[in-house]
Amino acid sequence: MNRTKGFRPLGSVKMNAPSADRIPRIPQYSTSESKINLEKDNSGIHGNAMSVPPQKEREKREEKTKSHSAKSDSGSSTKSQEIHDRKELLEAKAREKELQKQLAALQALIEELRQQIKQKDDRIVAIETELKTQETKFKNEFKEEKESHEKTQLQLSSSKSELEELQKKLDQLSKENEEKIKAVRKEMEEKMLEVTAAKDKEIKEKDEKLGRLKMQMADALKGNSWERQQQLEELTKELGRLQEESDLLRMKLKAVKSKGGCPNCQESTSKLEKLQAAIKEKEKTVKDLNSLVSRFEKQLKQQDVLLKQWADSKGHKINYNPK
Repeated sequence: MNRTKGFRPLGSVKMNAPSADRIPRIPQYSTSESKINLEKDNSGIHGNAMSVPPQKEREKREEKTKSHSAKSDSGSSTKSQEIHDRKELLEAKAREKELQKQLAALQALIEELRQQIKQKDDRIVAIETELKTQETKFKNEFKEEKESHEKTQLQLSSSKSELEELQKKLDQLSKENEEKIKAVRKEMEEKMLEVTAAKDKEIKEKDEKLGRLKMQMADALKGNSWERQQQLEELTKELGRLQEESDLLRMKLKAVKSKGGCPNCQESTSKLEKLQAAIKEKEKTVKDLNSLVSRFEKQLKQQDVLLKQWADSKGHKINYNPK
C-alpha cells in the first residue's frame, strides 16, 4: 500500500469539460513516447507464453510492473482523453456547422425583416404624406365653408335690414294711400253731388222751357193765320230738339247714378285702382321676402349643425354652438 501511495488510481483522471460555446483545443501527444511505454509494458512477453522469473526478480518485476502499470494507466487515460477530445472536436465541428447554418438562416431572416421594415417604413411615410394632404385639404374646405357661412350670415343680416326698411316703407305707403283714398273718395262724393245738382237744375229749366213752348203752341193753335202755322212748326221742331236733349241728359244722369261716378272722375278712379294694385304688389313682395328669410334661417341652422358635426369628427375645435 505504501508503494502505491503516490500513484493516482485508474479512472480518476480529472478533466475540464469545455463549455458549449467554445471549441476545445486538441492536446498534443508524442507518438514515440507512447511507443516506448508500450514496449516497457510488454517486456518479458515472448510469443504465446510468458516466463516465470524468480522470487526476487518477481518482486522487482512486480515493482516495475506496478510502476509500468501506473504509466500504462496514464497512457490509457491519455488515449481515452485523445478519443474523447476527437469526439468532442467532431461534435464541435458538427455544432459549428449547424451554427453556421443557423447563422445563415438568421442572416437571411434578418435581411427579410429588414426588407419588411423598409416596406413598412415606406408605407408609413406614404400614409403620413397622405394624412398631411388630407388634413390640408380638410382644413381648406373647413376654411372655405366657414367663410361661406359668414358670408351667408352677412347676407341674411343685410336681407333682414332691407326687409325691415321695406316693411317701414310699406307701412308708410299704406298709410299715405289710405289718406289719399279717403281724400279722393270725399272729392268724388262732392263732385257727384255737384254734378247731380247741376243736372237736376238743367232738367228743371228744360222742363219749364218745354212747358212754356207747350203753352205757346196751345195759344198758336187757337188762331188760323199762316204766321201762327209757321210759328207752330218752328216750335214743334224746337220742342223735338229740346225733348231729345232732355232724354240725353236723363240717360247721362242715369248712367252716372248707376255707375256711382261721373266721366270726370274716371281718371281719379283709374289712379286709385293703380294705387291699390301697387299696394297689393308690395304686400306680396314683403310676404315673399319673409318666406325667403325664413328659408335662409332654416338653411343656416342646418349648415351650422353639419359644420359642427364635421369639425368634431375631424378633431377640430370651434367656439361655435348652433342654436
